Amino acid sequence: MKGKKLRVITQILAIITICLISFIGIYKQDANKMKNQVKDYELGKDLNGYREIVLEVSDANEVLDSDGKVVGNTDQYNDSSIESNSYQKSDNKINKEESLTKENFEKSKSIIEKRLKKLNVEDYNISVNTENGAIYLQIPENSETDHVVSNIVQVAKFQIKDSEDDSKIFITNSDIKKISALYNTETSGTTVYLRMNFNKNGKKILKDISSGDYATKSDSNSENKAEETNTSNEETTENEAEENTTSEESSENSESNSQKKIILSIDNNDMITTSFDNPIQDGVIDLSMNKATTDSDSIADTLESASTIAAVVNSGEMPLTYKVSDNNYINSDIKIENVKQVIYIIAAITVIALVLLVIKYKLKGFIASMAYIGFVALDLLVIRYTNVTITLESIVAGIIILAINYMIVYKLLEISKKELDEKAQANKKEFKSILIKSIPIFIIAVVFTFVKWTKIATFGMFIFWGLILSIVYNYLVTKNMID
Repeated sequence: MKGKKLRVITQILAIITICLISFIGIYKQDANKMKNQVKDYELGKDLNGYREIVLEVSDANEVLDSDGKVVGNTDQYNDSSIESNSYQKSDNKINKEESLTKENFEKSKSIIEKRLKKLNVEDYNISVNTENGAIYLQIPENSETDHVVSNIVQVAKFQIKDSEDDSKIFITNSDIKKISALYNTETSGTTVYLRMNFNKNGKKILKDISSGDYATKSDSNSENKAEETNTSNEETTENEAEENTTSEESSENSESNSQKKIILSIDNNDMITTSFDNPIQDGVIDLSMNKATTDSDSIADTLESASTIAAVVNSGEMPLTYKVSDNNYINSDIKIENVKQVIYIIAAITVIALVLLVIKYKLKGFIASMAYIGFVALDLLVIRYTNVTITLESIVAGIIILAINYMIVYKLLEISKKELDEKAQANKKEFKSILIKSIPIFIIAVVFTFVKWTKIATFGMFIFWGLILSIVYNYLVTKNMID
């Protein structure tokens, strides 16, 4: 008996903890203010307003450095910055006339869609003008919107090339299989890095260049030559010795300068210049993004940056360079205060329904009510961390899940009044019935989830996660608490 009481008390304390995390949050000081560490909800366009963006095909010219290397374009550099950096404006357009095709306009739209999804933007509208290539985009307004906008227009041109000769390009986007953002923690701290996996062709090229001219040269040959020269010097005159010494230094400098290196760059931004210590056989390069650190904020920022690079490059290289011509916030027609009022009404109805359970079933009703509140808190946490967008439709789906869960709890309370022998059989029968009845709902939810229309998709995702959680939670938690 004592064991059962202790178990129930432990479960109630766990539920209270989940409720505190879900309804209040976990706060940590950040820049003289307390910041909630629990992920915020993803609000849809109809609740939080949206950003209306127009992307136009850039008509900018290339900008070159003193060596004739492309460092950017006139959208990035104005005349004064070009002059101050000793750059020069080229006559070449960054978008060639022959590349301005309907096919490339559609491809650009498709790549931007991929990037939106990889950057966890689900509620969006996108269209393209196939005459001029202009892309019209609507995405929800939140703290990440500017970050998303600045990254979806990146060309993401990946290259591994000779450090001295830009025309020698060994590996491009077509050779990439996947890029992942990872981290490694050791005693000295945490290092964030990009893991680049190359496909069959990329793997072969990487193996060739890492074991060929771009392999780090050994100093053993230089040492042997120096020994030979010194031996020879002993047999020569003083003047000859000086000449040989000069020749030796010249040879060593020449050998040092002859070490070939590669540059790994994205959009002409050089990320690393290096040679290879060992041949790369597996087609994998790990690129460190920071020095080992224990600063959690720095780690988080670097990991976010690495994840963004991975998401953008994995989505593919844009066939055209775009610029943001319009970027406006559009206020929602639905006031957030009105949504809150609806939520308060739902909460009040839920409280009344739970009070009725307490009145009817006494202590068991109270325990079941606590379990019910725990389910709501846990469901809201799941919604946050599965990136489900909150829309009016998803709120309706949430109400449906609350009603379904209440009916399951009510059934369990009714079964709990039966005798012990009957109870086990009744529970088994009830959960079998619930599973059978849930199958068509599951099917509908899954179908809705993969619909491109965001409002339907979020409705399906709400139902899917809510129903799974309700069945598992009530079977493992609620039933055991009220038995």
